[in-house]
Amino acid sequence: MESKDLLMHQIAIKKIQTTMIGAISKFEDNFGHLWGHFSNDELSEEQEEFADLWDFTRNSILNQGNKQIRQLKDSHNTLFGKPKITNKYYFTDTNQDNNQKED
Repeated sequence: MESKDLLMHQIAIKKIQTTMIGAISKFEDNFGHLWGHFSNDELSEEQEEFADLWDFTRNSILNQGNKQIRQLKDSHNTLFGKPKITNKYYFTDTNQDNNQKED
């Protein structure tokens, strides 16, 4: 796989993750008061019910997003092949110039 393909693949995954987390953050900002998200006080019974509902909903959103990421990876691998991560190291002999001068 070309490095551009791998980079595009990584960007697409990051965009999905950002969308998921951004959506969750907006819900917490706008509705978090329902489950005491911004409070250090003890939760009321109603807030505890909302907190349980939010935990379920949040986990569902994250699970669905992660499922989409896995499917994107599978589709990408089918189209372009599995990414091969290689390390490119370049070594130079710093003594080469010194050795030539000594000869």
